[in-house]
Amino acid sequence: MDSERKSQVMMKSFLTSKEAAGYLGITESELEKLTSEGSVLSYRIGGIYTRYKMDDLNAYMRRAPAGAGQKYQVTLSDRAKDFFYFNDFYIFSAIAVMIILYFIFR
Repeated sequence: MDSERKSQVMMKSFLTSKEAAGYLGITESELEKLTSEGSVLSYRIGGIYTRYKMDDLNAYMRRAPAGAGQKYQVTLSDRAKDFFYFNDFYIFSAIAVMIILYFIFR
């Protein structure tokens, strides 16, 4: 998270789960896990919206073990898997179009 965005987030007293996860440097699912374990307090606003208080997040960061919240290294193979997973339709479509064009113009 860049410093300008982080300063904007710090000015708010309650954060959304996306903002809180970004502030802690973890994913939203990890934040939900911490919330269900009771490590991080969450608040229901209007009985619908889950929000996190900055003071509680700072307290968690102070008592969190070293290395907690650090993102894992993304390897080249992870990126390749993600690329093919999210773009498989376009890749297969391009191959099908090339095969069709080959048979049309041969």
